[in-house]
Amino acid sequence: MEKLIEILSSDIYIQSFIIGLILAAFLSKLSRRTKLNEPPLVYYRFPIIGHTWSFSKDCDKLILESREKYGETFSLYVFGQIMTIVGKETTHEVFRKDQDFSFREGFKTKVPLHLIVGDSVLDEENFKIVRDILGGQLKHLISRLQKNIIYAIDLHIGECVEPKVIHYPRKTLADIIAIPVANIIVGEECYNNEDMLETFKSLTFSLIKLFRIPPILSFIHPWLHQQIISIPLRFGWNPISNHRKVVLNRIKPVIEKRLYDKKKLGDDWVAPLDALQRYLDDPKVAPDFDPNNINYDYIVDGICRLVFGAMTTTSNHATQVLYDLVERKQQYWQELYQEAQEINKKCNGNELTFDDIASMVKLDSFVKESLRCDSDIVTLPHKCISKSYYTFANGYQVPSGRIVSLNYYDTNNDEELQGQNPTEFYAFRHLERNSPAIKLERNFLKFGGGKHACPGRTLAVNEIKMFIHKVLLKYDVRIDTKEIETKKDVGLVFENRKESVINI
Repeated sequence: MEKLIEILSSDIYIQSFIIGLILAAFLSKLSRRTKLNEPPLVYYRFPIIGHTWSFSKDCDKLILESREKYGETFSLYVFGQIMTIVGKETTHEVFRKDQDFSFREGFKTKVPLHLIVGDSVLDEENFKIVRDILGGQLKHLISRLQKNIIYAIDLHIGECVEPKVIHYPRKTLADIIAIPVANIIVGEECYNNEDMLETFKSLTFSLIKLFRIPPILSFIHPWLHQQIISIPLRFGWNPISNHRKVVLNRIKPVIEKRLYDKKKLGDDWVAPLDALQRYLDDPKVAPDFDPNNINYDYIVDGICRLVFGAMTTTSNHATQVLYDLVERKQQYWQELYQEAQEINKKCNGNELTFDDIASMVKLDSFVKESLRCDSDIVTLPHKCISKSYYTFANGYQVPSGRIVSLNYYDTNNDEELQGQNPTEFYAFRHLERNSPAIKLERNFLKFGGGKHACPGRTLAVNEIKMFIHKVLLKYDVRIDTKEIETKKDVGLVFENRKESVINI
């Protein structure tokens, strides 16, 4: 009995200690707010929990009500941390002030990728790699991209003489997009291996499993949460260890051959155009022609980060565009099909050129509107990295270390920025404004803004346009059910196009 009492007393002591830490952290955070002219903290009913529940379960309602009551800039208390939300007037101030706000550091607080695939300095290197490959080289990649997209469509959708139901379009689109993306990242020698493509399709999902743990310990401090989720890593378990092995095993012989050919041919050797070669061009990664001196871990980590950044977003965007097109088939399908026909006739059914893709102006506007309407209400967390605090143009101040998230709804549904009926889907809204999907503007935030806007947006948009263009020309597509109830699970029916019939 005495031992039981001792155990219970010990548990009570531990619980009291933890509760005391939470209360101390909570009171400490509240006391620090009085030192600056901070944005108003939205009222909440329950101490410690704050806005955590409503932010997790009904974020849209919380943000809309807070915006209406407190104005464009306000703060929430979520998982033990004060988070500041900024709207349309302040969003681009955050984008421009990259010396004061860091998306990379903000993203790490939500997804500590650096714990699994190398130091986050790779993000900057990958940014440069993607920018260099696409900053003038995309015209040279169009042929490869197009061939791989057509091949992927034939492989995963194929001939549909009889109606064919694709029950999980998101998975199928991931299968399709993986092929051209892998080609650009790891090169033509090894991209089409089955295990490599499987890594491109599933690596992101393997990572996400680790980050599904609710950050309860963040009520005390975010550092504690990161320590807990990193415990498996310290014991040698890595959610993407198998993917890393696949990448290493496939790229190693490719690298060895490239270095051998470069040494043998000298100036006559033509460097392949892909991300893998960009790593090899770095003297810190490949200092000489000796494959034994290659920093393979650095290259593998870099490739894994590229896959994480490119695959899920591109395939999800392509899926969303396809769903929007099928859902609004009666309004837009025929007009977009006619544009596709005209372009196909102009190039005599041959390969599309870069200019041909640029001339898909109606499709481009449709893609941009789909991306606009599919944006999260609050996203792109930036961490304030000013020395002590930052003062916004509106006079509000946030301390260093504060997470500032962007209220996309405030921009996406503003009539002054979007034109009439901003909450409605209007496919040619951007065509009328002569505003292509890759253009960074105050009214379109899907790809971020400032110097660190998504460098792969040109590649992603062109891939989506080529995919939809081929679908329009080859298939008639309809929903497998009477209406779309959820855009995650509804099947789509593909059938070879019959020129005189368009099913509605």
